[in-house]
Amino acid sequence: MRRARTTLETLTVLEGEDLENAWQTYEVAFTGLATRAVQQHLMTREEFEEVCADERWIKYVTRDLDRGGAVCSFATFTNDLSAVYQLSEDFYQNRWPKQFAERSIWYIGCVGVHPAYRSSGVFVTLVEAMIRVVHEQGGVASLDICRYNDEALALPRLIGRIVNSLSLETSGERLDVQTYWAYDFSAA
Repeated sequence: MRRARTTLETLTVLEGEDLENAWQTYEVAFTGLATRAVQQHLMTREEFEEVCADERWIKYVTRDLDRGGAVCSFATFTNDLSAVYQLSEDFYQNRWPKQFAERSIWYIGCVGVHPAYRSSGVFVTLVEAMIRVVHEQGGVASLDICRYNDEALALPRLIGRIVNSLSLETSGERLDVQTYWAYDFSAA
């Protein structure tokens, strides 16, 4: 796709028509992970609405200027680690005590791009915006990436290329790995 002519908005609360449009973009962007990842990556509508109303989460929305402001991507970002379900604040406090105390550890909850806008530059726009916030604070950015997004889409390498394109000095590293196992007795 051609590079989209977009605008990026940063919001603390998303409601009304914006909420509906963001949900539609988010849902279509993450539906494919429902059968590819063991852990839930597609929030329910109720969970999505809770995040959109929660001011601890910054919401990034890109809009297509050539299509009446249609929402083409959606992302969430927080430096309040208590807002992230099942995240170990103890881990982050132990690993980066200075940044933890300064609240400069940022968690990227999701980055969803409508399939019609993949390869249009909106993913790069979102990631660059978040990286700039973290970089200005001398902070840490963290996110969870499922195996599919790691191996099939090479998401960590893509994010690394975006960071490098901004000439920012940093390195990415895998913080943890959790595997899910099953013991199937149906063949017995």
